[in-house]
Amino acid sequence: MTWERARSEEQKEQRIAEIIDATARLYETHSFEEITFVLIAKEAQFTRSNLYKYFNSKEEILLEFIKQDIVIYRKDLVATLKAGNIRSVKEFAEVWVALQEKYERLLKLLSILHNALEKNVSIETLTEFKRGAKEELFFIAEALCGVFPKLSIEKSAHFLLLQMATATGLFQMADLSEMQRQILDNPEFAVLKMDFAATFQETVEYLLNGILGH
Repeated sequence: MTWERARSEEQKEQRIAEIIDATARLYETHSFEEITFVLIAKEAQFTRSNLYKYFNSKEEILLEFIKQDIVIYRKDLVATLKAGNIRSVKEFAEVWVALQEKYERLLKLLSILHNALEKNVSIETLTEFKRGAKEELFFIAEALCGVFPKLSIEKSAHFLLLQMATATGLFQMADLSEMQRQILDNPEFAVLKMDFAATFQETVEYLLNGILGH
């Protein structure tokens, strides 16, 4: 009985992985609005009814997608901070922004998290997601305290929430369509053009200096 149950759970995890992989492939060439439950089922070679055995909406699938990406990002970030020999807020901001750009897919998904992804899932799914996100937040906050010992865990967590709000907002302003880019290339609108990396780095420095009391 135990062996059968373990095998069934293994099969379930494999099916979920197949769905996540299929969604990842679609997300490389389709926008969030273009991806549908039917399209995911087709890409994963599932029937729609079989897909419903694992997820109830495309938003639930993408939340699972984000959970996995956050864990990968956190591990990379913590390892980078521990090995970085960071000596200043400016050096930290450079490393921080470079990692954000490295995980552009995660940043793009986080930018639609609150106004799209979280609005079509069950309260149980959302609660589980928030619980996992909170745990990852404090893992990163602890690593941040290791770089800046003057920071408390609470202030580190506060910084992380502030920088995420900034990063997702800036990303939406910088993630432009071809038509938007053409318009902003016009010198008339140069003042409206946003450089994500430069602006985000400046903001991270301001936030961290403020929290550190510099």
